[in-house]
Amino acid sequence: MMSGLHGEHVSGISSERIPEEERGRLASRTMRLSMGVTVLIGIIELAFWFFSTNILFMIEGAGNLAWLVPDLIMLYSIHVGCSKADWKMNFGYRRVETIALLFFGLGISLFSLYIIYDALAAGPEQLPGGYGPATILLSAGIIVILALLTRHIWNMGNRIGSRLLMLDSMVVRLDMASAAILLLSGVFLVFMPSVMWIQTVLTVLVGLSLLVYSGNEISVAAKELIDASPSLHVMNLVERVAEETPEILFVSELRTRSFGGAIAVEITIEIDPGMTIRDAYQITTGLEERIRQQVENVISVRARVTPAGTYVAEETAGWDLI
Repeated sequence: MMSGLHGEHVSGISSERIPEEERGRLASRTMRLSMGVTVLIGIIELAFWFFSTNILFMIEGAGNLAWLVPDLIMLYSIHVGCSKADWKMNFGYRRVETIALLFFGLGISLFSLYIIYDALAAGPEQLPGGYGPATILLSAGIIVILALLTRHIWNMGNRIGSRLLMLDSMVVRLDMASAAILLLSGVFLVFMPSVMWIQTVLTVLVGLSLLVYSGNEISVAAKELIDASPSLHVMNLVERVAEETPEILFVSELRTRSFGGAIAVEITIEIDPGMTIRDAYQITTGLEERIRQQVENVISVRARVTPAGTYVAEETAGWDLI
C-alpha cells in the first residue's frame, strides 16, 4: 500500500544569506507548487483508477489528496519559522520548523510501519488485466514530472536553509518510487500478468527506505531541540579558522547552536593586551566574516575578545587558597 509518498538528506545545508522575509516567500511559493502538483497528480491517478480498476492508482491518488493535510501544516510552519526575531523569541522562530520536522518525521515513520505491515499481511495480489501500455505511459509521465519537482524543491531548500523543504523533496522522491511500482505493474500486466509477488516486495522496500530516512530526521530534530552541538566537525572547522588568524593567540571558549538547521557560533578569543580597541574590533569582525564564508549555513557569529592570559588566570584564581 503506497499512499501519498511525495517529500534527500545532507549533512549540511549551503544556504545563502537571504533575508527572512525573502526566505519565507521563496519557501512558501515552493511548498505551494509542491502541493499543487501533488493534487493534480492525485486527481489524474483517481481518474485512471476509475477506468482501469487498478487499485494501486486508487491508493496513490487518494494518498496524494490526503497528503494536503501535512502539507498545509508544513506551509504554516515555514511561514511562522521565517518570522523575524522579536522580544518574545530573541533568536527567531526557526525552531517552529524543527518541531514540525519532528512530528512530521514521527508521522512518516508510523505510516511507513503501517504500509510495511499491510503489504506483508495482505500478501500477493493479482493485478487487474488490461490497460498495461496506458499504465506504463502514465506512470512514466508522473515520474518525469516528480523528478523535475523534487530537484526544484531540493535546490530551493538547500539554498535557503529549510530542512522542511528538503524533507518534502525526499518524500517526493519516494513518491517517484511509488510511481515506479505503478510502472512495473504495467510492465508485468503486458509481459507477465501471472506474477503476483512483485507488488509486495517493492512496497516493503520503499517503506523501509522511508522509515530509515524519517528516523534520521527525527534524530536531527531532537538533537537540535535539546541544544546538542550541530557536530564536532563544525566546531573543529570554526576553531581552525580562528587559529589561522595570526593575531589570535588562544581560543578560550567555543559554542555552537543550531536553529532550524542554521548554525549560531559564539567564540571567545585572546589577543595581545597591548592592542588598541580599533585593532581588536578589526580582528573580531574579520574573524566573524571568515567563519561565515568558510563554514556552511552559519546564521550568526558572536566573537568576544579578552587579553592573553585571561583563561589561565580565571582557571587558576583559587589555587593560592588551597
